[in-house]
Amino acid sequence: MMKRQAVMAIGLIALGFLFGGCPSDELINTAPQQWRLLVAVPEGNQTRLALYRMPDGVPIQTDAYAAANGTSLDGTVAAISQFRSMLFLVQPQQQRIEVIDAATFAHVARISTAPHSPQSICFANGTTAYTANGDSTVSVVDLTVFQVVRTLSVGSAPVAIAAVGNQVAVCNQREGSVSIIDTRSNTIVETVAVAPYPTFVTGGGEGSTSFCIISLGTGKLVPGEQPSPAMATFYNPFSRQITTQIELSQYERDALNTRPRGIVAAPTVASGFLILDGEVQFLDLAGERMLGTALVGSYDGGSYNFAQDHIVIWSASEGKTTVVALDPRSGAERSRAQVPVVFSAAAGL
Repeated sequence: MMKRQAVMAIGLIALGFLFGGCPSDELINTAPQQWRLLVAVPEGNQTRLALYRMPDGVPIQTDAYAAANGTSLDGTVAAISQFRSMLFLVQPQQQRIEVIDAATFAHVARISTAPHSPQSICFANGTTAYTANGDSTVSVVDLTVFQVVRTLSVGSAPVAIAAVGNQVAVCNQREGSVSIIDTRSNTIVETVAVAPYPTFVTGGGEGSTSFCIISLGTGKLVPGEQPSPAMATFYNPFSRQITTQIELSQYERDALNTRPRGIVAAPTVASGFLILDGEVQFLDLAGERMLGTALVGSYDGGSYNFAQDHIVIWSASEGKTTVVALDPRSGAERSRAQVPVVFSAAAGL
């Protein structure tokens, strides 16, 4: 009797594999999800917007802008920012922002910031953008008509800008300060002194109410200066307080010899990735603390991929660029590939 039951049990298991497959098969998927990478490749006085299939780095289009619009984009591109269904290409030398459709790459609008040269852009709400112009000004852009409607005076050499709610922070690099703009009145409501050479800023993502401001420290821009440490400063624009300051060091470099290269935050979570000259560090932006090292090595820049909810970090070497996708929640590496170009800016799609 027991032998018959054992045979029946084995038979049922065999039938299960035959008709239903292994119960765990549907839970295992080792193939990385595909996405696209748009990169701005400088070529003389024009820019080629090359498109690649990721994570394998297979070319899709050599110039997606030219294919959509009949001609290449003139001028250089310093940064690419995505807002809703549009990509905003920051062009300092041309004193403008080129706006294209994020799906088709067709021209949408051209925002003139002349006589000011935009360095970066942020979006405070659905209808207004702000550009840090590098010449002590910020341009207020009405996105319903794609025009500058107001120009604000801030500190010396504003190079980075970010928004938290109805507050905008502008890094005045040469002045060692951050200007806070209230978007309801479009006025400067406070100027906050921070560590020397504030160069990068992020709004921190969901769950965070503070700006994270990254300062290079002295000795990084002006030769011969007595060095001071690279610093992360957390500033809450609603309580008007600096809440946390952290010296930025690496495994083999102290804060005096560390040079920040950028910071990228995921708007879906309160995490950030700080790009240094020897590491990429993982931050808890809501808790205002360092979590550890996500990548070891020299990386050049990064951006957030809205379509895939991951952080894209890149590093160029010998005519090629390594592109790494990171999980914004764990800091773990999702994929890694190489593309056969060196680019000035990129966006994951």
